[in-house]
Amino acid sequence: MAKSKPSKKTTGTPPPLEIPEPKFNWMNQSRQWGTRVSPGKSGLTLDSLNVGIYGEVPPRWTDQGRNPRGAIPVKGALPIGYSVTEKIGLWAPMAAELYEEAIQRRWAPATDVPWASIQALPDDVETAICQVCTEIAQYANVDIEVLTNWQHRMSYGYHEVKQFLATASLDAARRYEAFRKRALTNGGGLGLEPMDQVNRFLLESRGGWTETVAGIALVRGLFLSTMCEYLFRHSYNDAERAIYSYVIQDVSRLIAYGVDHLRYCMARDDEKTSTVATMIAIGLGLMARDLRDPVLREALAIVFGGGIAGARREGMSVFLDFLEDFRERHVALRRWLNLPGDAMSMPRAFRPREPRQAR
Repeated sequence: MAKSKPSKKTTGTPPPLEIPEPKFNWMNQSRQWGTRVSPGKSGLTLDSLNVGIYGEVPPRWTDQGRNPRGAIPVKGALPIGYSVTEKIGLWAPMAAELYEEAIQRRWAPATDVPWASIQALPDDVETAICQVCTEIAQYANVDIEVLTNWQHRMSYGYHEVKQFLATASLDAARRYEAFRKRALTNGGGLGLEPMDQVNRFLLESRGGWTETVAGIALVRGLFLSTMCEYLFRHSYNDAERAIYSYVIQDVSRLIAYGVDHLRYCMARDDEKTSTVATMIAIGLGLMARDLRDPVLREALAIVFGGGIAGARREGMSVFLDFLEDFRERHVALRRWLNLPGDAMSMPRAFRPREPRQAR
């Protein structure tokens, strides 16, 4: 068999690359050339950019791409398949303002919480605090899943809402971090996982985003915000006071978005009022059922009462005050939104006591 001849080694300089003549066709593709935006008193905010065509937010966003609002879409691109494409389904007029506030008031649990202020506590108090931290950390996990599950379904034409919800997801992640750290810093540890039906209700909701907002803002969000206010009043060190105050401001933004969106949506669609009211009624019913489980109730009573001995009278009285405050705030928001229902229509767990004890 004949052997193949070895190939000859190429020598010399390789041929020059052929570079096509640039056409610069893309340079004449602006939809509104000459646009200029200027910073206002609060800087160059999202609202500052809403000029000309870039401020046009149509009632329905038909583009199925990820291009920024005002950009020229690529022809022939495969659709993403967004399910929330109508403005009425997610819009809140104050979303951009809430986004600005969120990024300006961000905090870091690792460095902005004075952890060194935590001193040894009685075992019953420490155990109760750790159990409360476990419950709130699970709330945060659920918020992350609910928000991110919906965020990717929303059209990019409504970027103000998508950007705010991105900060709300980060707020929830930070909340999870902070409460888990508090549970692990003082000789305690994480407690029992709560059998929380409200969590499952929010995760498995098959309604629209508007209905989900009603549950996450007017039910779970308002409950958490009110609870943190009471925990702040009965905190045992500066670290806890810092955590509760930060969480209150973060959750308040989510509630504000929820209320603003519900008001915007229901003013334009009368049928949404009944579905939102139904969602809230189901959520409150499940929350009342969750409160029959003694774990959270007893843990909060111990924290409020300074121990097991004080939990039986003072601590439980404060706990009932907390539930009444939640009810009053919830009813006030319902009235502002013109939602049906009053205090006596709420589950028995949230109805007022007679007479109410002075704080």
